[in-house]
Amino acid sequence: MDSAVAKGFLISKVVEQAQFEHVPLSEVERKMLQFTEVHPSLPDVYEVNAQFESTYDTDEYEAKVASLLKNARERDRKTSASGEEQWEKALAALKTEDHYILVMVHQAFGAGSAAGKKTRLRDFLLYVAIGVGLVMALLLASMWRSGH
Repeated sequence: MDSAVAKGFLISKVVEQAQFEHVPLSEVERKMLQFTEVHPSLPDVYEVNAQFESTYDTDEYEAKVASLLKNARERDRKTSASGEEQWEKALAALKTEDHYILVMVHQAFGAGSAAGKKTRLRDFLLYVAIGVGLVMALLLASMWRSGH
């Protein structure tokens, strides 16, 4: 899943869950779900951001979106066997990018989502393997020196 599709997936889940829970999302709030400074996806993104910062409480907005994300993911887990897999793919696709929605993702699921845990385990095992390899190389070098 590419990052644009992944971001669209998360945004659609927030909007869908807001409708399901009857939680109002203004046009500015919806547009802020798309906000990123790196690759602006909306032509008026900076104007929307300025309006958002002057009108909205960032902490309240982030808590609202985080709650919607959490509830949407839980609802998907209950209603669809493949729901969790889609969430993991979307989160993995965005993990190295800089999107505002990821602030709320981290609030909702923490930095240790299942995709993050798998990555950390893989990295840990890689470091252990490198460490063992270095120790073995040092031991072999030491044995070779003492043998000559």
